[in-house]
Parts: sequence; structure tokens; C-alpha cells
Amino acid sequence: MLEKIKRGMESWGHYLLALLCAGVILLSAVWTREQQKLENADQAALSDQGQRLAQAMETPEPAAFSRPAAGAVLRGYCEAPVFFPETGVWKPHPCLDFEAEAGQPVYALGLGTVISCGEAIRIDHGEGRESLYRGIRETKVRPGQRVRAGDMIGTVGASVPFEGQGHVCVTLYQDRKPAAFGADWK
Repeated sequence: MLEKIKRGMESWGHYLLALLCAGVILLSAVWTREQQKLENADQAALSDQGQRLAQAMETPEPAAFSRPAAGAVLRGYCEAPVFFPETGVWKPHPCLDFEAEAGQPVYALGLGTVISCGEAIRIDHGEGRESLYRGIRETKVRPGQRVRAGDMIGTVGASVPFEGQGHVCVTLYQDRKPAAFGADWK
């Protein structure tokens, strides 16, 4: 019987060896495929978990921009000198003046962190952007506080120094230089 097996192996051995190799390759491919499925499932779970964590940690901003006061724009941004009838001087006006009566609310333009507050409130909006609100009577925020677009940050005071009554003066800064409202600020 051993002799029969030996002759069978000599004539069919290479087929059996090839079949055994094909089986090992097939099993290896199946195992690799299953491992890849597990890794993809792990990555998807981690990605989903990361997204949920990011959403929980970062409260989305309700709007990209909010008006700082309900009134109309009295005087716009202008780098060229403009006449100030209240003071009788010509000078640039690197800010926007919004009509507002004393005691009315003043709102944050956008998402940011309060840098300073008092008769003026300064907010850091990131990426080199800041906003400065002058003509404040009462502040409703404190330094270090996070604010979103439309959050009340204070109330309008009696006047803006050197500009007269009834408005809030808002200056925007990009990289510490006064900037006009652009596509990002509208």
C-alpha cells in the first residue's frame, strides 16, 4: 500500500502541491479581506466618534454675521477724510456708525472671544480679525468670554467721544489695521 501511495505522489504530487498552495493563497486572501473590513469599520467608528466629539465641543455659530445695533448705518467706512459736523474737522472714518438710542442693546458681530470691555468692547474673531464697539454704557460680557453672532454684549451709551449722540461706532480690524466690511463681514 505504501508503494501505491509513493507512486501516486510521484505522478500526482505536483498537482497536490499546487492545490495546497492555491488553498493557502485563497485562505490568505479571505483573511486579509476580513481584516480590511474590520479596519474600515474601526476607522468609520473612530471617524464618527471624532465628529460627534467635535460637534459636542464646538457649538456652531447661528449666523456668520449679526448687526451690532438695530438702527440704520449713519456713516460708513471711509479711508479718505470726511467732515465731522460735531467737531468741525475732516478726518478718515475707519468704522461704521449705527443709529441707536441710549440703553438699546449692542450685539456681537460674530463668533469670538472678548478681549476687553468698558466704554469700548473689543472682540477677537480669529484669523487676525477683531471688532471694536465704542459708545457703550453698560457691558454684558467679561474678558475671556466666548460670544456668538447676535449675542448681546452691552447697551448704548449717551454718546461716542468726538462724534456726537445716538449711535454705536464699530471698527473692524484685520491684522491690527482698520478694515472695511468685506465679503467675510458683510
